[in-house]
Amino acid sequence: MDFDFPEFISDAFFNDAKYKVIVAGRRTGKTFNGVQWICANLLAKPGKSGLHVDTTQENLLKYQKRYYQPILKDYWPYKNWTAQRYKPTVELYNGSFIDFASAEKPQNMEGFEYDYIILNEAGIILKKPELWTNSIMPMAKKAKVVFIGTPKGRNLFHQLYTQGLSEDGEYSSYRFSAMDSPYWTEEELENIKDKTPQEVWKQEYLAEFLEGGGQVFRDIGKCIQSKEVKQAESGKQYVMAIDLAKHQDFTVILVAEKDTKQVVYMDRFNQIDWQFQKKRIFGAWQKFNRPKAIIDSTGVGDSIYDDLVAHGMFVESFKFTSTSKNEIIQNLSVSIDNREITYHPFPELINELEIFGYEVTRMGNIRYNAPEGFHDDTVVTLAMLNKLMNSGYDFTFLSNY
Repeated sequence: MDFDFPEFISDAFFNDAKYKVIVAGRRTGKTFNGVQWICANLLAKPGKSGLHVDTTQENLLKYQKRYYQPILKDYWPYKNWTAQRYKPTVELYNGSFIDFASAEKPQNMEGFEYDYIILNEAGIILKKPELWTNSIMPMAKKAKVVFIGTPKGRNLFHQLYTQGLSEDGEYSSYRFSAMDSPYWTEEELENIKDKTPQEVWKQEYLAEFLEGGGQVFRDIGKCIQSKEVKQAESGKQYVMAIDLAKHQDFTVILVAEKDTKQVVYMDRFNQIDWQFQKKRIFGAWQKFNRPKAIIDSTGVGDSIYDDLVAHGMFVESFKFTSTSKNEIIQNLSVSIDNREITYHPFPELINELEIFGYEVTRMGNIRYNAPEGFHDDTVVTLAMLNKLMNSGYDFTFLSNY
């Protein structure tokens, strides 16, 4: 099969380095050409193995349908397969195969060795460096590895790119901006530049690594305190926040001391029936002296809120909209910058704060969220808790509640 690699990017894939780090702006063909690269190698060398790692299973399905199947249609054993569902392994006629794995569950990809590996959207998935160091690198002893992505701050992707600039042989590094791409017109890029915040233009289109690029919370470590408690201390007042979820996301409960604004308790769980969730929430509320609480009452949360109030909880409802979420996230960012809130180093909370980011919509609006394939439940719960603590509410009458 003949593969068509644009001249500007072909050297980045076909050089002798073991690790190829390709940093590229939007619509430079990085993912499609990465797929071409792994397919070309697997077809040319029978009996070889490949691994494609992406942010989510949904993205893997999309790339299987739009890229892999059209490229491999003449070499695919299952000609009638329509890619209606995600397929974790594709086997070729020559005995080569490619596995597909998402960063959502890195433990599922461990235990094998590969000849060729692609890490797509490396700027996002390497916000969790253990994805590479713990899960993938041990499987890459004999592999050629391509890291492809747009920068998302200065994380492990940046470190690998820098390593490729400073040494010869094992690493190679290339960077392409949107202006290098044949898939944009000059007019299109000028129009985007005029409408896009400068930081976003530099990161997403010029492929520049920016300090804290896309990051909402800075100086996260300065707000870490060691205190964690399982039961309330006598005479202390607490506040509580609950973010609700049932299946894919997580229900999170956070409790903080009212006076010190220090988060001292966290519970995080999913795939639990609503009745058990309510019991768990109510139990935590009782443990901490029946504090004033705030709860996500969006959607199904409305009925949960009503049930908790009926059971005697003193709880305020909070409905998430794009406006209300932006407001509490921005306020939390200020509180962390000013060290007005502190927290125990709960691993899930620290990780979500570190990877939490933003994007600019086509209308120029800011949208805050975790990267695709990751969770932000503890972040939004902390933001609600911060809102409650800064509400100016008089808690004194609750001491005998």
